[in-house]
Amino acid sequence: MAKRTAIPNGSWLLAEDLLEQGDAGFVDELRRIHDADRLRGYAKTWYGDKRPQARRFLLAYFDYPINAYRHEGLVKGLFKLAEAAEDDQLMGRIMVAIDRTVRRQKYERHRYDWSTGDSWTDESIVVPSDTVMPRQDWAFQFRDPSSATLWAAPTKQAQDRLRLFSVATRNYLRRRAWRYFRKLGKTDPDRYVAAIAETIVHYSDDDVSDGLALLDNWGLMHVLFHHSDQIVAQPRGWTLADDGSLASLKPGPAFAEGWQKSADPLLAIIDNARCRPVRQWAIGLIGEHHAGVIDRLPVQRLLRWLASGDRDLAQLAADVLERSDQIAEIPVANWLRLVDQSDTETIEVICDLLIKKLDPSRVTLDQAVELAAARPVPVARLGQKCLAGKRPETAEQCQRLLSLAEAEADPIRAELVGWVRDTLADSPHFRPAWIIDLLDSRHGEVREVGWSWLTSHETARTDIAVWQKLLESPYDDVQFKLLGVLEKHVAYDRREFSVKPDRLDANLLRSLWAAVLLNVHRGGKQKPAVVQEIALRLANHPDEANDLLPLLAVALRSVRSVEWRSGLSGVVSLVETYPELTAAVQNAFPELTLC
Repeated sequence: MAKRTAIPNGSWLLAEDLLEQGDAGFVDELRRIHDADRLRGYAKTWYGDKRPQARRFLLAYFDYPINAYRHEGLVKGLFKLAEAAEDDQLMGRIMVAIDRTVRRQKYERHRYDWSTGDSWTDESIVVPSDTVMPRQDWAFQFRDPSSATLWAAPTKQAQDRLRLFSVATRNYLRRRAWRYFRKLGKTDPDRYVAAIAETIVHYSDDDVSDGLALLDNWGLMHVLFHHSDQIVAQPRGWTLADDGSLASLKPGPAFAEGWQKSADPLLAIIDNARCRPVRQWAIGLIGEHHAGVIDRLPVQRLLRWLASGDRDLAQLAADVLERSDQIAEIPVANWLRLVDQSDTETIEVICDLLIKKLDPSRVTLDQAVELAAARPVPVARLGQKCLAGKRPETAEQCQRLLSLAEAEADPIRAELVGWVRDTLADSPHFRPAWIIDLLDSRHGEVREVGWSWLTSHETARTDIAVWQKLLESPYDDVQFKLLGVLEKHVAYDRREFSVKPDRLDANLLRSLWAAVLLNVHRGGKQKPAVVQEIALRLANHPDEANDLLPLLAVALRSVRSVEWRSGLSGVVSLVETYPELTAAVQNAFPELTLC
């Protein structure tokens, strides 16, 4: 016989004990109870409990989804009690929770007419039928294929999809919740504004995950856009008007006159809203009816808006601060902390404001370098602006500037390093090793700046230690540039390379030539130059034949016939000049017959 698993029932005794202690676990334990008759009677007891923790848990109960099994009676009972008592706060929480119970989906059905050959697609918007909570013991409604249990309790994902009440009942409850506030707006507009301002901040971004989800918040849409010509209210939910567009929605609240009396409720909504459309709506009304109030806000409030993570709110605060002189009163450390903590939504807004208004002289060189080295481009540009005009006074500060060779913002790294080169070139603390720091960078654009610095700086060009270090570079672009310089020297053009190659370490030179020869993907144009340089080195240093001849053999086998014949002529000339090298040449070139 198939095994059946029922959902474990919560404990009334434990729930009452948690309530007595004010333990937040009370709501979770209560939701595990599915004694429908007792829950229905408990509504009056709970609502009549005047203890602060009972009220707090009552409000928290409607922050949960309305999907606790067999809780229909408790939900209805609390709804009616709050409505009869004209409990604006609880009715607001109920409106938010009920709005969340209906989420329509778009369905497409492809059709084909065999008689005409025509095909088309029908689109419909409905509430999925599988979101309704089963009436009987739900343990018998779900199959668990992963275990031996034929019927099992639903998974968390399945439970989250379920809701109490039929879809028709949910639609009715949504309309009834809004009707409560509609009556309130007609009889007492000031109380309506206060109640709604406290209510709509509890909608979250998850409640408006897309345009259809926004329309499914029946009460919220009345609050924000009741008079909008872009949408139409129908019994089963809001829809777009003919030629209507969500992008064209503008604030059109019910009882608009109430929102025009004071900016305080709107400011409170902006401060506390968890939902971007709600915040945008409040910002729109503030700008329309209370624009002057924003300019008089204290700077600390504006800074909180900048740090909110909402781009629209941050832009509003930035616009106010840009018109204000208060920005000069804010310590630089506060700005830097704000920049460091900002997310991608607001960081560009904040940095644009600081680029326009922040005095670079208030920023130290170390702070500017830290900003310029950051990965976000807006932050790096702010650091770049703060660096302009600064000059390092000590060798340590010079070294700090050189750290920008590893700046993380790719688009402006070359600009930053170019500025560093120009700034340090005439420094009394200049060291040729600084150029090596750039040429050793992992970024190709930094090495380009370093090479131009090397070839234009007289002191560095004549420093043997610099060129010796370059021979050890692991980067093929540096190797090829160095090889090109050596080639010019062979051709008797010493304007760029003023150090004689004979003064360079022979082992390092051979390493450079070998690296170019072994570079399979690049270096084809440089290989003939390697042949020429090795041949010249052999002519001037026959004592290095045992080391250079194998390298020359590899070089000759990797070049075209013209360069091969030229190199081979050099080998023959070497034997003619130094007969004692005949055996070494024969070993390196066994295919060569020497007479």
